[in-house]
Amino acid sequence: MSANNTLEINIPKVATKQLKLQNCNAGRKLVVSTNWLILFGFEAHSRVKEELIGKGKGIRITLVDKDEANSKKVYTREYKSRRNNPLETMLDIRSQTLINDAFPEDTETVHIQFTYGEVLITPMCNRKAAAIKQFKKSNNECFVACSSGVDAVSMVKKGFKIETLLEYRPHEKRDKNDFSETGALNAIANVEVNHLINEDIMNLDIERIAKLCSKSNYTNATFSIQCDEFSNVKAKLLKDSALDDGTSSLDMVIDAINIVSKFNFPTVLVENVPNFFTSDAGKILMARLNRLGYKTYWDKFDARDYGGLTSRVRGYLFATMLPGNFEMPKPTNKNETPIWELLNFDERIASGELRDITHTSSLQDGLKTGRARLLKRDSLFSPTVLKSQNRQAKDSLFIHDEVNDKYYFTSNKLLSELMGIEMDFDAVGGTIESEIIGQSIEVPLHEQLLDSINLHIMESNQILLNKLF
Repeated sequence: MSANNTLEINIPKVATKQLKLQNCNAGRKLVVSTNWLILFGFEAHSRVKEELIGKGKGIRITLVDKDEANSKKVYTREYKSRRNNPLETMLDIRSQTLINDAFPEDTETVHIQFTYGEVLITPMCNRKAAAIKQFKKSNNECFVACSSGVDAVSMVKKGFKIETLLEYRPHEKRDKNDFSETGALNAIANVEVNHLINEDIMNLDIERIAKLCSKSNYTNATFSIQCDEFSNVKAKLLKDSALDDGTSSLDMVIDAINIVSKFNFPTVLVENVPNFFTSDAGKILMARLNRLGYKTYWDKFDARDYGGLTSRVRGYLFATMLPGNFEMPKPTNKNETPIWELLNFDERIASGELRDITHTSSLQDGLKTGRARLLKRDSLFSPTVLKSQNRQAKDSLFIHDEVNDKYYFTSNKLLSELMGIEMDFDAVGGTIESEIIGQSIEVPLHEQLLDSINLHIMESNQILLNKLF
């Protein structure tokens, strides 16, 4: 194929492309070298005019007559040995005044739109620069998603502010009533919130929400992605059934990614069961966060190593655009006092707070099958509290008094204390309260993680103030 050969091509009405700005001796330059130029009329040696669209809004290049004042030509290079684009045409933009007026200092990539006789070149967002700009304006405001308030209370305790809360309790097959507002009610009964989004994260109009929150500046976004589909507690049969009937939350990670991509938060925290982070969904989340420019950290933690009283194991992912160092919290201390003594079980039994269920069928079934999870007089730690605890199923948490050979059922008050939760549940009924606790964070562990994030934020602030970044 020679340079004089012609190729029949169907020319579209519009074409787009992305290009990176380049460095040169004078500062920055943009070289547009593409097959699309000639398709849209920008042939070799034709004349063009460059003009500013607006401060920081880009450049418009149009075809003009050869006699037009202040015009320049379309450059050309011939590559006789090259089959792909042997006759290369290009626009070479080097005016530092024009480039600096058209593209903000932090612009790395531009978007190019071709129509016949016109090329529009506009700056694309530098995510990292935009995140840091948002961080500088923020006063520890947070976007908290899929939270019924327990983690929000801890965040406020550690100096964060809940700017936006996205919370919606989805309908479950066993529900006889609409519980969609219960988690949100519980949260706002305990913390101040500026924007309450009581909508399903999996059916969210992100553009509408972004407009609502357009004046907000965030330091952090926290996501507690629903863990059911990644938990060993939920049977495979039920997971498969949820996929078939469209009730699975397996794809909720997509919605979290979309929100992060839209809002460009400086930092992101994701909490879930460890299996989530090793699943394809978790790997996709980390891959996309890295692609968006975040530095990511993740690890799994046993609450018992951080002063917790339950055997809950959780995974945490932290992603950041900020320049400071970050380290996950190190194990601190383990409880050495039997929970029976620590939480005064004898008094709770005497007062009637802990209900005698010795002869109930659910307990007997649990004991026979070995599924009953027991907390005894010498237990230093409790088995993990589950969302289903209030249903008193055979795999529920039971209290065994070996001295009297009696079995007792937990109160919600006791469950809260086991998890380190300090908040009121007056806005919701007992069943919902138990569900919230069973799906909750282990507070001592979570708050130590927040301490690590605060150290990262403080160091990042110092670096930015000293203009070291």
